[in-house]
Amino acid sequence: MFFTQFPINMTRRESRAMLASPYRMHAAIAGSFPFSQTSGDGRVLWRVDRMPDGGSRLYIVSPGKPSLVGLDEQIGWPDCEPQWGTRGYDPFLGRISNGQTYSFRLVANPSLNRSTRGGKSDLLNSEGEPKRNRIGHLTILEQTAWLVGAQAYKGADKEVPGIFAPERGSRAQRNGFEVLSDDEGCPSLIVSNSNRISFTKGVQGNKVTFTRAQYDGVLRVTDADALRHALVCGIGHAKGFGCGLLTLVPLDR
Repeated sequence: MFFTQFPINMTRRESRAMLASPYRMHAAIAGSFPFSQTSGDGRVLWRVDRMPDGGSRLYIVSPGKPSLVGLDEQIGWPDCEPQWGTRGYDPFLGRISNGQTYSFRLVANPSLNRSTRGGKSDLLNSEGEPKRNRIGHLTILEQTAWLVGAQAYKGADKEVPGIFAPERGSRAQRNGFEVLSDDEGCPSLIVSNSNRISFTKGVQGNKVTFTRAQYDGVLRVTDADALRHALVCGIGHAKGFGCGLLTLVPLDR
C-alpha cells in the first residue's frame, strides 16, 4: 500500500472546477493508475482537506504507486519540481497495535438504507423486490451516532433510536477503534463541514446526491487488524467520491 500527499494549486481554474465535482476528481485520480487498483488488500481512497493557510491538499491511499504527472498538469504546478510525494504505507500499518492512541480525521458519507428506518420503498428492482434507498443523516447528532453509536446521545437528553442501539455495535467498534470520551462520557469528537453534495456523472449522466461530513477526534485501537482493514479499504459508502478515507497521527508527534 502507498500513501500520497498532493498539494492543489488553488489559483488555477481547473482546480476549482475539479473540486466542485467529485466525479471529475474521481476520474482524474483513476487515470493516475495503469490498471484497476482494487484488491482484497485495499482499494484507492482519496480525500481533499482544506489547510489552515487556505490551500487544499489531496490525500490518496492505494494498492499501487500512482503516476500523478497528468494530475499535476491539471491542478498542480507542472513547471516546478514535483510538489507531491508518495511513500510506502505498509511500515506505518505494521506498527499499529491494540491500546495505541491517535488523533484521526475521517471524511465520510453518514447514511443508512431507508428500510433500516422502517420506511417502504416505492422503487422495485429487476426481480420485483423493493429497492433499498440510501438516505443521509442530516443532523450533527445523527452523524455523530453514525460513527460512535449510542455514545453520541450521552448527555443529549434524547432517547437513543433503535438504529443506534448499543447491541448493534458502533461503526467505530466494527472498524477496530473507540473514540475517546471526555470526563462526562461524551465522545471527544468534532463533526464539521457537513453538507450535501450533488453532481452529474458525465455529460448526460445520472445525478448523484449524498451527504458528507468530516470527523476529527482521538481514538484508541481496540482491534489492530480491523483498523488496518479500515485504513486501506475505507469506511462507509461513496468511497469513489472522496469519502471513507481515515487518517491517523500519533499523539506523541
